[in-house]
Amino acid sequence: MQALTFHDIKTIQSESVPDPEIESPTDVIVEVRLTAICGSDLHPYHGRERGIDPGTVMGHEFVGEIIEVGREVTSLNKGDKVFTPFTTNCGTCFYCKKGLTCRCLHGQLFGWVENGAGLNGGQAEFVRVPLADSTLLQVPGGVTLEEALLLGDVCSTGFFCAENAEVEPEGVVAILGCGPVG
Repeated sequence: MQALTFHDIKTIQSESVPDPEIESPTDVIVEVRLTAICGSDLHPYHGRERGIDPGTVMGHEFVGEIIEVGREVTSLNKGDKVFTPFTTNCGTCFYCKKGLTCRCLHGQLFGWVENGAGLNGGQAEFVRVPLADSTLLQVPGGVTLEEALLLGDVCSTGFFCAENAEVEPEGVVAILGCGPVG
């Protein structure tokens, strides 16, 4: 498959890499339909974050269709249109039960492999999603894939910020910044 891979500071390549495979019975394989570049994808590119292995498939903002399902996955089916937050999550640890799935004790960041350990990302034709039942979300009816692409990171980050700031309905806030979240 074709994938966008990190190689060094300011060196990203589109290259052929092996297709992902089911590694755990809780995995699914997603055929990526749309992907986006997050500001945090640019950190290793610019050298602001170090440690990512050369050859790592980049990206954690993607939507797609499930094409293969691990035998222990119960809430998802082949053909489901799905999106994901930027990390996997188990749904059962202390942090997941508190709604802090990005801090999951068993979670991994899509698009970050360091010292051979980690998880390739979604800037590819296909991506393996571990812990699929608790990680993936189905695209709601009436929502386009373009709209769903914003749900996994951009919208959820903004919502989390507003929730932490205890913004009331119809409250007035100032949003400063030049990115998609502010």
